[in-house]
Amino acid sequence: MQISARNYTKPFTFSIITNMANPIPDLLSILNKCVPDIFSTMVGWTAVPGVGDGDAPRPSMLQGVTGSVSLSGQANGVVYTAFSSNLAKLLTADVLGGDPSESDISDVVGEFTNMITGNLKSQLCDKGYPCSLSIPTVMRGGEITVVSKSAPISVRNTYVFAEQKEELVVLLFARFGD
Repeated sequence: MQISARNYTKPFTFSIITNMANPIPDLLSILNKCVPDIFSTMVGWTAVPGVGDGDAPRPSMLQGVTGSVSLSGQANGVVYTAFSSNLAKLLTADVLGGDPSESDISDVVGEFTNMITGNLKSQLCDKGYPCSLSIPTVMRGGEITVVSKSAPISVRNTYVFAEQKEELVVLLFARFGD
């Protein structure tokens, strides 16, 4: 939109930017690329992204074996991965072989959560949002409620593994700046 005005002696023109690109990276696109890449590389599984929700509800309910890794820096937040108990066991058996223990399952879920968050961190750093990661935490439960009061961004998607007939939920709460 152009607006012109006259100032006593000379006319001047200034522009108002009405279609400014969002400076925040497209987090859903980053996740939809990195999650399938990680599962394909690590275990040869095909992860098909769902439609996704760029404004996921808060609080959110997760269930099963849930990993989390926090981001801090110019990008702040937390990534959650929610595996059904069966999917977590299948994944761990594929990674380690044999019949996995609960400790093995926690380790593998934590490591996959760390890989997803690490890939996201790398993309954010490349886009000018340097940040660091926490160590992974793993929780188990039928109803795990997660919320971030200070993160205005909430992104959620499911990834279906056709071979296993299971799905993974990835949820990200984020805030950018200071």
